Amino acid sequence: GHGDAIDRILALIRDHQLPELRQQLHQLLMRQGLQRFVTETVGPLTGAVGDAWVRGEFAVFEEHLYTEQIQSILRNAIASSPGAAKAPRVILTSFPTEQHNLGLLMVEAMLVVEGVTCIPLGTETPGQEILRATAAHRAHIVALSFSAAFPERQAASGLRELRAGLPKSVEIWAGGSCVQRIRRAIDGVTFVKTLDQGGPLVAAWRRVLACLA
Repeated sequence: GHGDAIDRILALIRDHQLPELRQQLHQLLMRQGLQRFVTETVGPLTGAVGDAWVRGEFAVFEEHLYTEQIQSILRNAIASSPGAAKAPRVILTSFPTEQHNLGLLMVEAMLVVEGVTCIPLGTETPGQEILRATAAHRAHIVALSFSAAFPERQAASGLRELRAGLPKSVEIWAGGSCVQRIRRAIDGVTFVKTLDQGGPLVAAWRRVLACLA
């Protein structure tokens, strides 16, 4: 019971109907707008595709094909978004060994609509390079994505290390399935549990900035 639209898309992936798959996704994007498309279609759909793959209903290539389609649609939508590119400036990346880019693209899509300046570094950026990029771009926030497969101990220690290396004024946002499993809070790190938290977090950041100005 995901809803008809998602069941239809799963059937198209299963039947290898690539043009129809693209068309369906585009129609949903047009109808829902970028943020709702991410939270109401891409989120649940990606979960459903992952579950089907775990159950052996999808081959690896089918799951890859789906991911590529979604990534290309999100990239196009982000590129054509008339973003105001205001503050905050947000670095988007993941730690080494975290290869999943879809989470980062979903976050970028949510933030671009809020007029945020996104600086995407792609996946697997070493800690030192994150520090250098933050300084070079005078970023206000570093947002990191951790998929379900990422070990939470490694995530927590990496976040603590990054926090120690960054200026106090730079915020760290951490999101993704792995973060749900980190039990203990980390000082100076905001755990973003759901994608739609992004908007309110940006708004809160801007309010603080306005008070300081």
